[in-house]
Amino acid sequence: MIARPLATAARSLAVRIGALALTLALAACASSDRQARDYVDPNADFKTMKVAVLPFENLTNYPNAGRIVAELMATELYDRGVFELQEDTETRRALAQLKIDPENLTSVAAAQQAAGLLEVDAIVIGSVSEFGYQQGLREEPVVGLNARLVQAGTGTVLWASSHSVMGGGYLERGSLNATAQRVVSSMVDPLTDR
Repeated sequence: MIARPLATAARSLAVRIGALALTLALAACASSDRQARDYVDPNADFKTMKVAVLPFENLTNYPNAGRIVAELMATELYDRGVFELQEDTETRRALAQLKIDPENLTSVAAAQQAAGLLEVDAIVIGSVSEFGYQQGLREEPVVGLNARLVQAGTGTVLWASSHSVMGGGYLERGSLNATAQRVVSSMVDPLTDR
């Protein structure tokens, strides 16, 4: 008679331990390791600026990561209406005519000069430090981006942002592109939260 209640109690405890283990496993799968640093010049009047977004410098092994991220950044800035943006094709055409490789414009001085040549008020430059899948218990998308908005006339950095995110969904591998979109969106947030 005593054995039956003990067996039921042991089964109940096993179910609870199993549920706890499953909850912890799902939480670990959903965790998104995130690092972020942002600076926004409080005196900048972004609404009046014409801005060009250049392809980001690709510091990864992923082909065209810099161009992909720049397109995502331009789309997010268009959507939010932060700046008047120079059309991407116009920017690329002007840089080609000037024989300037946009991925080599990562220094503030070079960006300032390019902004003047492109006849824009400021230029968004940046780099992609992580873009791919990290191996572990399962593949997780990893995206690390750095961006700066450099004013043409002064070379002043009006906005700087550095974000890195690792992680995906609960039960499925997250998309690299969706992760990059989330990173870009969180980078732009401080520009619209003012």
